[in-house]
Amino acid sequence: MGESELKKALQREGEARVRGFWQDAEAAVSKQREEIDAEITRLRDETDRQLQAESTMLRSNLLFAAQNRALKSRLHAEAALAERLLLLANQLLPELARNDRTGVWLALSAELPVGEWTAFKVTQEDQKRAARTFPDAVIECDAEIGGGLIATNADATICIDNSLHCRLLRAWPDLLPQLLDELRKRVDNDETAHADTAC
Repeated sequence: MGESELKKALQREGEARVRGFWQDAEAAVSKQREEIDAEITRLRDETDRQLQAESTMLRSNLLFAAQNRALKSRLHAEAALAERLLLLANQLLPELARNDRTGVWLALSAELPVGEWTAFKVTQEDQKRAARTFPDAVIECDAEIGGGLIATNADATICIDNSLHCRLLRAWPDLLPQLLDELRKRVDNDETAHADTAC
């Protein structure tokens, strides 16, 4: 083998080795690219899942907070409304008693247990009736009771409140839910209320 043939053979072998190195390098780069692409896809999927989970949690938290605020607002509004309704009901007691004042007086005074009642609080309209019914007792006027009577014994150890105001307070826990339910139905059926909220 001559010198030129040896050079050519070495050249061919060198070129073959360089091509092999390039092929190996390209294969390694291609594999790394695939691994990087797979990792990017995995990270993107994981990030999407985390974002979705965080978004769902944030939405749930915001919805829960909004529902709590709405509930508090409703409870506050209903408490204020209940207070106003009770005040209004209390103001209507004298008018209710006025329709049958004698009948109301007779019914409520008849419920008083037997005893030595020495002092009474009544409305001014019932003062004469009280004086006739309990001639030996001290009669004091109190416009707040709305009708009926508050009786006290001689040593003030027993006090019986059989006034319309007291009876209203006792009945109020049963009356209030019915009133609020009726008001809700009226508001729900009120077309002007729907027109205001339909935006």
